[in-house]
Amino acid sequence: MNEENLYKLDTYNYSLPKELIAQYPSKKRDESRLLCYKKGGNNKEKISHHRFCELPDMLSSNDVLVLNNTKVIPARFYAKTENNKEVEILLVSSTGPDNLIWKVLASPKKLLNTVETLHAMSLQAINVIDPETIEFNSHKDLETILNSAGKMPLPPYIKREAEEIDIERYQSVFAKKAGAVAAPTASLHFTKELLKKIENKGIEILYLTLHVGPGTFLPVRTNDIREHKLIPESFYIEQEVWDKILSAKVNKKRIIACGTTTVRALEYAACINKLSGLTSLYITPGFDFQIADALITNFHLPKTTLLVLASAFIGWKNVKKIYEEAIEQKYRFYSYGDAMFIKSQDSSP
Repeated sequence: MNEENLYKLDTYNYSLPKELIAQYPSKKRDESRLLCYKKGGNNKEKISHHRFCELPDMLSSNDVLVLNNTKVIPARFYAKTENNKEVEILLVSSTGPDNLIWKVLASPKKLLNTVETLHAMSLQAINVIDPETIEFNSHKDLETILNSAGKMPLPPYIKREAEEIDIERYQSVFAKKAGAVAAPTASLHFTKELLKKIENKGIEILYLTLHVGPGTFLPVRTNDIREHKLIPESFYIEQEVWDKILSAKVNKKRIIACGTTTVRALEYAACINKLSGLTSLYITPGFDFQIADALITNFHLPKTTLLVLASAFIGWKNVKKIYEEAIEQKYRFYSYGDAMFIKSQDSSP
């Protein structure tokens, strides 16, 4: 592919039958399907079909599995303006040191242009700083709203209201650090039993945190994909975890990143030599991956940064081939859908 098309937005498009967009999770987390792709030499590739519960059989003691332990908060709630009009609020990210000031997405946004306060659940008024920023009066108020009125922020392609099942299933079994407004969806396939099987094979499992923001849902809107900007997201990697990752690289172990968020946190830390802060790293074709050797990820929407990242990892031609195969085999797509395990040419086993 010539360079012009490599960075052209229309390149990263495909057609998906609507019935393949998963509206609910699989009955059991690890019963979801897993497409395994291995990039070979001399233009040889191998695609095979599995269940996610078979993942341990694809790993060896020379592997290190890195997971994102962010926890999704029930960040979507309804409030009323001073003139009693209803507005939907989605908390995006905390901007103040005390976690009381939040960037938000409001719908309809125009309602926040002319009001100074919002009201929810007979609590103290929520201050409107600007149409994209609100301030809670106390942590108790914030916790009350999230715990009593907050709903899990399901992505827009799930055409239903959040239900009881989503409280459990739109969350990984190892979710620990609260702050995400979207799930790192590749993590949703793991069960505690599956993690134990992986550990029993001598495979080290490490955790980092990247709080997924609403930008993960947003399509790229620039014709040249390089001109797109990601919304910054908070990340944190413990020094001990980072030392183990660097040691694994020195010892030529395979680093398997679960999810595009994990890849971005790892590669950003390698780029700037910092283990915490905000990252808006946008990985496009030509990116030099320093840490990730293999990737577990779900099937992503057309024209999104997630699809572009997967293409940067193994090439758009190969991603396109995988997606065509997945559609033909009727895999389930997007957040509650199936997963793929993609390995580069020099990645084993």
